[in-house]
Amino acid sequence: MDQTNPRQTWLCIALVVLAGLIARALAFAPFDISHADELMQYLEQGSRLATGHGIVPWEYRYGARNELIPQMLALPFWLGEKFAPGTLAGMLAARWFYLALTLLALPAAWQLGALTSRAHALAALFIAAVWYENVLFSTLLLSEVLGAALIAMAAALLLADAPSRAALRWAGLLLGLGVILRLQYAPFAAVLALARLRTDWRMWGQVLLGGLAALAIGAVSDLIAGQVPLRWIWVNLSYNMIQGRAALFGVAGPLEYVRLLLVHLGPAALLILTGAALSPARYRPLVLALIANVLFHSLIAHKEYRFIWVSTWSITVLAAIASVSLVQWLAARRGQSMTPWMLAALGLMWLAASFAAERESGGARVLRGGAPIPLAASDAARDASTCGIALPDQWRAHVVPAMLPRDVPLYITPRGVIHQIDPVPAAIIASANVLVFSSRPKGAEAYAERSCRANSVFKACVYVRPGPCSADPASTYQAAIEREDL
Repeated sequence: MDQTNPRQTWLCIALVVLAGLIARALAFAPFDISHADELMQYLEQGSRLATGHGIVPWEYRYGARNELIPQMLALPFWLGEKFAPGTLAGMLAARWFYLALTLLALPAAWQLGALTSRAHALAALFIAAVWYENVLFSTLLLSEVLGAALIAMAAALLLADAPSRAALRWAGLLLGLGVILRLQYAPFAAVLALARLRTDWRMWGQVLLGGLAALAIGAVSDLIAGQVPLRWIWVNLSYNMIQGRAALFGVAGPLEYVRLLLVHLGPAALLILTGAALSPARYRPLVLALIANVLFHSLIAHKEYRFIWVSTWSITVLAAIASVSLVQWLAARRGQSMTPWMLAALGLMWLAASFAAERESGGARVLRGGAPIPLAASDAARDASTCGIALPDQWRAHVVPAMLPRDVPLYITPRGVIHQIDPVPAAIIASANVLVFSSRPKGAEAYAERSCRANSVFKACVYVRPGPCSADPASTYQAAIEREDL
């Protein structure tokens, strides 16, 4: 493969990247969510910075997060408002913009593989481009995804045989930015740097210079947000690690991430994990980092699969690299060199493993959903007569003002309403002339069904009453989350 005509190599790269782009375009589902953070912590905050209005969750009220991602998303939101007001152009632009940023994972994978050979590089790129979860996670607006891409590129620079001073500074910058975006990736970044640099103080000096630049960018971001620079790190640790606030969202045992990896990597999980562990020796710092990251998160009571995404991504890419080395070894035992046809057959095997893993884990079907809810709310907001929209408390994670084509007040009904236990409160009936529910709730006799959105899981219908709205501040979305200190 390394003797292949450069034009053929570039053609292979272009085809793999094109396949990755097509897969992401097909998987792109901006109205489905995997986690509430996608909307509340990032999309909504980007919209709020651009438009001046929006919901503010506890992390931003208390200053527990850096605002670099919302600040980046504010630009596409602003452009959408300027050139296509009254539409969802800003929201869609923000989602596509973030997806484009996560594509950094593709050159990172290529560069990691290229440290060994072009055949290894192509295999690493192939897995980063088309492995089902690498595609799916690229479409999610999560700090874990972009943070992982930044750290992966840093790893590719650090693991080179003799990285230049500029490469080391870039590695430090990328590591620092990855940690700023996702503070919990700090153990991964630290172990990666320690295992690679050891006591090489010359290299450490350059990496630290890059890291200081990342801290400066984070500090400027905090100042723009009106926060004390880097104070959010202590606030975040204090609330989530010391006070155990994150545990309120659920806890799991210490082996939960092992179980999740076995499920998400599919029937070939043990082979993939073994391949990552036995990848060429030069990748040992990355192997140690991904293990340290899983162990660190295993000690935290609240566990979500996305929290170890940088490790999962690294496992798939390292296993792809190891699989090429295995094929080369097998070919050498027969007195042959690995041919492009062997590499193509290996790619087909990886595709089969990806399809099997997606089938076993459920893929997008179980990782994200809920599109009918925001689509129904958006339909209602397009009607100029809509002056207030109310939805169940259980659905609030699926809808934020950023997902509406115009600024319409959102109200949250008590939890018992969706189950027909309690009627819609009179204050909400007065505040909202539109209800978005799966069926007409109690006390909503004045509302007529206008339309419904549905898929195999959710059904969301728009119920409309005639007349104006009389806003009740105590029933707003913001008031609802503040009552629960969320």
